[in-house]
Amino acid sequence: MGITFGKRKLKIKIMGDKETANEELNQPHNEQFHTVPKIPQTSDEKAVVQTKKNTGFRDLLQNIYDIAINKLNLSDFTVYTYYYCDDRYQFRKIMGRATLNEILLEKYLSFNGLTIIRRASGLSESGEYRSRLVTLMNYKDNDYILIWSSILYEIFNEEKILEIKKLMEEMRD
Repeated sequence: MGITFGKRKLKIKIMGDKETANEELNQPHNEQFHTVPKIPQTSDEKAVVQTKKNTGFRDLLQNIYDIAINKLNLSDFTVYTYYYCDDRYQFRKIMGRATLNEILLEKYLSFNGLTIIRRASGLSESGEYRSRLVTLMNYKDNDYILIWSSILYEIFNEEKILEIKKLMEEMRD
């Protein structure tokens, strides 16, 4: 009581100057052992909508990044998303150069509102940055940590903070 499958046949058809090869498989003798489950595929429309949604948010972040670097003269703008799972926070970097560890990001979560961190010799995790502004934001049911970094020590004055708050309000709208 063995299951046998047909042998592979190779046929070559000559059409003009081109040769094409077609492979045909004989049908198995017992069809029930040769069924492959079909994987449900998403429609093209759903994929396009999802891509537009992600692209819109990324474009918005890219615009804010450009404003932060060019207009506000900041060194970096980094965005992390976070969620609580398995009795701890999970973080994922969305954009920016600064890669921060989980302990530091959890520390930033404990800050209430806008927080400025300064250190004349540079921040311990990235010595090139001397000041950092940390903000938390909820955008379309997702939580984000926005980190504005600079190599200058006292760049985050009241004027810059007002401009950053304005940018964040525009982002939420």
